Amino acid sequence: MANKFVEAIKADEIAIGGMKAVEAEGQQVIICNCQGHYYAISQRCGHMNAPLELGTLHGTILTCPMHFAQFDITTAEALSNPVPRDFGKEVPPPRIARFLQNIGMLMSHVKTCSIRTYETKVECGKVLVAL
Repeated sequence: MANKFVEAIKADEIAIGGMKAVEAEGQQVIICNCQGHYYAISQRCGHMNAPLELGTLHGTILTCPMHFAQFDITTAEALSNPVPRDFGKEVPPPRIARFLQNIGMLMSHVKTCSIRTYETKVECGKVLVAL
């Protein structure tokens, strides 16, 4: 069965380098504008289900706001695992340091999965997504 294209947003709603979370026929997706090319990916991170629209987009690399895992928006491939929090010269109190160490140990066993990508096309100034 062929995917059906549905309107997600108007193309001018997202500036180049921007992204926007939308719901299209019950699917939560993020539309990204990379140099005028539109990409659609799953809204949730493949690590801990964080909302990716709160992350950052640099070129075709989207970084999760929660643990900084990265995804390629052209393929939705997971490019990296979460990055540990760096406190720099600050030293957390011993109790907090132990807690963070335990969380880090637990998190090291949580796999970062690639996310889903959706085909897009632009027609009459609207971004359509194949669902």
